[in-house]
Amino acid sequence: MTGSTIAWNTIRSFSAALRRREKRYAPDGASGWRICCQRVSADSCVTLVPHTDGAKQRFQTYLFFLRHLDILIRMGRNSSLSSALISSIISEQKPLLRAEKKRHLGQSEQSSIKKLLFNAWNSETVARMNSRFDSDVRFITNQWKPIQTYYAIYFLLAAIHLVFDSKRRDQHSVTLQFATNSISGKLVRPWCCRYNFETRECFGFPWHTPPRLSAGWNLANQEPYAFLANFYRTTGSLKRHDKWSEQKGRRHPPPHPRAGRRIQQSDVPGGYISIWNALGRMRKWVNYKEAAALLEGQRLMSQPHIDEFDEALNSILTGSAAVLECYLSVLVESEMRAFYQEYRQMMGQFACSEFLERYDVIFSQQS
Repeated sequence: MTGSTIAWNTIRSFSAALRRREKRYAPDGASGWRICCQRVSADSCVTLVPHTDGAKQRFQTYLFFLRHLDILIRMGRNSSLSSALISSIISEQKPLLRAEKKRHLGQSEQSSIKKLLFNAWNSETVARMNSRFDSDVRFITNQWKPIQTYYAIYFLLAAIHLVFDSKRRDQHSVTLQFATNSISGKLVRPWCCRYNFETRECFGFPWHTPPRLSAGWNLANQEPYAFLANFYRTTGSLKRHDKWSEQKGRRHPPPHPRAGRRIQQSDVPGGYISIWNALGRMRKWVNYKEAAALLEGQRLMSQPHIDEFDEALNSILTGSAAVLECYLSVLVESEMRAFYQEYRQMMGQFACSEFLERYDVIFSQQS
């Protein structure tokens, strides 16, 4: 066997491994890259090039997720104006928090929570700025919109986490796990919806077991709750894979039943999945894994879809901030009122209208 033939066979094996790896990273069946093997005479090469169909499918998957979540947020609520949506959500949320006890904050805790809230509101301001751009600019700025939306929500979750645990670890995974396991059940729909990856059980949904959807479900309009449950299922798969990747090559320690054997992906739990995990998945997709796929995917879509992507994120941010700030105002009412007023004075005319509307609704309903 000639050296070139050996090299060619090695390259083919390598490309097959890449395809298998891509399958694991694309549980929805939307591959982001095309693997090309070429042999010209004695020269062989493997190249990775963007797969336009894969990029389009990736963008569509997240667009459909945002669309269905937006539908659920507005379902049965007055959503003609953002102020009306905020009022509807908070009026539903307040009764669920009657059993919550007010918390006392020390000086250092107040300072830390203030910093988290100001970061959240700054991130919201930056995220909403995207909607002010012309459509041709929004095509580009949509890339960082999910990241800023995520951080606007994450910092609010971190503030709630700090109220309950002053010694919390400042890690995304820890805060998201706390939010999913400890507070999601106290929130209104769809924020209360959770999926147990191991048992395949649904909590907060209209049913206990998610309905089966045919292949390609992620690229079509579905019953909103059914889409959400299946998106959480695939999010759990990605979460488990990421956790397993961190332990890859390690072995089970004693007294584990499989002590000494390598940790397999099936050994790693996916746990409960909620909206917070789904938004975290989206942040990773845009920020780390496939930033170019969002731009490429939008290029292949029509302008109304690009605008919908932006508008749905606005709706999710509006609703999520209303739910979480309502929770905080119940736990630490006087501090929240002071933080609101200080930030409002600091920002002046640059404070976004949704922030002002939440302040007015939350404290008008408390007085």
